[in-house]
Amino acid sequence: MNTYKKISKHPREYEKRVDRKAMVIGGTGATGSQLIKKLLESDSWQKVTSIGRKPVLDGEKHSKLKDIVIDSLDDMSSTVEDWKGHDIFFNCIGTTRKRAGSASKFIKIEVGISEQAAKLASQALIPHASVISAVGANYKQWSQDWIQPLLYVKTIGQKEQTLIKTLFYRVSIFRPGMLIRQLDKSTLIESILKSSGLGLKVENLASAMIRDAECKLESNKEIPIVYIGNDCIKHSITF
Repeated sequence: MNTYKKISKHPREYEKRVDRKAMVIGGTGATGSQLIKKLLESDSWQKVTSIGRKPVLDGEKHSKLKDIVIDSLDDMSSTVEDWKGHDIFFNCIGTTRKRAGSASKFIKIEVGISEQAAKLASQALIPHASVISAVGANYKQWSQDWIQPLLYVKTIGQKEQTLIKTLFYRVSIFRPGMLIRQLDKSTLIESILKSSGLGLKVENLASAMIRDAECKLESNKEIPIVYIGNDCIKHSITF
């Protein structure tokens, strides 16, 4: 993998197009919702497909959006045909052990759903896959279910592997640090991150993912690129 902590030039060449099509899972989350919003607003994107358990626009309709709502992401077999014809698969799935309810459920969401989606995207011949990971992700990390930090690092690393071991021409991995999720109403921690300049707004993470997705796709399979840390991700937007 090519890893970047600092960049003075974007590692991929931008390509101007107006016909791009995106497939998104995790579109109702903090970053995913920002990603979909920006894709729909952009003239570079012709179609956005979201698969999830809830509608991404609270029931509103948009001419470019295909909003597929299913009972559970544990089984996306009914959506096989919907994956075809897209340029990129964005994996914005994200949770915590606490929200998931247990270590096994956390792994099932982060790795199980990600693996199923990656297979569907690959089988549909989507050439590019992009995923939100985290600083320190390492699928080789020793861990125990009751040691949350180690479990998180290993599980998120395994989530990355669902793309790397699948047949995509291009893989993009974003490993942010602390994120500022609530853009209008911040928590105390998020307020501190804002004032200190340490946190990364989810809208900036979404912009970086889109900037990367709008780069020219090479004809041969590329080495996966990993953007590490908030500064690297934030700077990649403007290069």
